[in-house]
Amino acid sequence: MNNFFNSKFGKGRVNKNLGETQAMPVKLAPLNSKLSKIILLVCLVLLMGLGAVPGYLKGSWRWEKPLSVANLKQIRNLQKTGISLPNWQTLNQQPIEIGGHKWSFQVIGRDAETQAILLLRPMRDDKDMPQVEWVDLRGFRWWQTLQPRQWQTDGFRRSQFTVTSTNAGGQPLQVEAQYFRNWIQERNFSGTFAVLQWYAWPTGGNPEPNRWFFADQIAQWQGRRLPWVAVSIMIPIEPLGDIEPAWRVAESLGQTVQAALIADALKGS
Repeated sequence: MNNFFNSKFGKGRVNKNLGETQAMPVKLAPLNSKLSKIILLVCLVLLMGLGAVPGYLKGSWRWEKPLSVANLKQIRNLQKTGISLPNWQTLNQQPIEIGGHKWSFQVIGRDAETQAILLLRPMRDDKDMPQVEWVDLRGFRWWQTLQPRQWQTDGFRRSQFTVTSTNAGGQPLQVEAQYFRNWIQERNFSGTFAVLQWYAWPTGGNPEPNRWFFADQIAQWQGRRLPWVAVSIMIPIEPLGDIEPAWRVAESLGQTVQAALIADALKGS
């Protein structure tokens, strides 16, 4: 395994009855649909009202000055520096561009046999939202190659892990990630990886952009914003091998990365 990284990156070493009654549901469906829409609209109006009342009482409105993200400069700096992980050594790190966005490309190792690639894409400004990061990675140009490579993926499943909260007495943070196999088999290039991906934020994480959106909306009603960092961990495995044996390393590394982010770049956000 160590030879794979040495040959690809050349830097550093480590010492988941019918009849009429059938017509009733058909006739009632439009009514139920309208009722659901009305209920949803009422809920949205109530949320908007609750959010507007404090600003009205203070003589100001939220939209006069959009909320900003705390520690944004530190978060953006991740693309240049990567992150330091306990018990892992950085063998190679540099910013790269994927899909028009800046990422941190970091090769890390725990020992000579346990190594991984860590890709981080931090939000770039207050308006930046997670969108198509995972699609961009599928067309990612492999390091030091001239031709674009289309990764093949299979074995998708959702996996969960917990991380200790940095707040005193806080509940463990729940993170949901997608875990799958990523591979290329070509004459001049081949590689197979177990991949763990999610969007990390201060109170948890999820691979779905809409989960961050709703969490951020709730945070805004509380007068703050919810920053995010896209995380993709790639662990090399045997050619077209099973990803299950690599799960323990993936889970442990995922916990370590999330903990490092909320203890530093995402701290106090």
